[in-house]
Amino acid sequence: MQRNNRTKAAISNRLTVSFSYTLLLTLLMSTAVLTGCDHKAVDASKTQVVAKINGKEITIHEVNQYINQMTQFEGTPEQIRKRAIDAVIDQNLLLTAAKKAKLDRDPDVLQSLLASNKKILINAYLARQFTQLPPPSEAALQDYYQSHPALFAERKLYLLDQLSIQASEAQQTGLLARLSASATVGDFIKWLKTQRIPYDEIHTVKAPEDMGSYEQTALLRSKVGEATILRQTQDAIDITVLTSTQPQPLAFDDVKLKIGQILAAAARQQKIAELTQSYRSQAKIEYVGGKD
Repeated sequence: MQRNNRTKAAISNRLTVSFSYTLLLTLLMSTAVLTGCDHKAVDASKTQVVAKINGKEITIHEVNQYINQMTQFEGTPEQIRKRAIDAVIDQNLLLTAAKKAKLDRDPDVLQSLLASNKKILINAYLARQFTQLPPPSEAALQDYYQSHPALFAERKLYLLDQLSIQASEAQQTGLLARLSASATVGDFIKWLKTQRIPYDEIHTVKAPEDMGSYEQTALLRSKVGEATILRQTQDAIDITVLTSTQPQPLAFDDVKLKIGQILAAAARQQKIAELTQSYRSQAKIEYVGGKD
């Protein structure tokens, strides 16, 4: 009986280590940056083993899995195959080095691997749950276009003057007061120089789709010459000034596909939220350690 228990424990340990190694390989895997020809996998009927590393076999299935993860290609199918084989060899060499460094036993690494595996499983489950969502209707596409004029019909490019100022919290109150009292941003910058306050200045151009949601909301409502505080920390403050705008509208036909993608993603998120809520309603959930 004791021998059986020891055997079961040994098998369990081997499975756990194998699971960790598999996850570690997933973590170390990177996507090749290649451009050009069609996506083609290696023909598995030719041979199963394509290379050996210190006696360890590299199979076609590993190479095909790598090729399937590639998003861009360059060269002939044979050149792509050779690059993929070399990439898998490099991954295995790095994996061996990681195991020799005992990273597969590091608590932080294991936690990251488990989190990565959790994300993969969830994404796979959701992909199977929502494989054939209906495409948005023409009316829905038109409605989205018309209800977001700043992104499409009235779209503009925003010329910005961004100041990143190094200042303590105590200094920031005075800085903001000085900014409000300055007639122009140029006057404010001159004052910064006289006070020897370090800052970086960047001139940039942004379209609405290049902005984060907070930045977009703030800048699309700004008038030319107005300053907006986009980030403020204990030792720095970022000020963005709208210096000018340039009209650059987008016609409906030019953005129809993009709007369809936006609406499809929103519909998928809605379905995920509904599915999650249904599971929450069936589960017994207890919050521990706080009163919310």
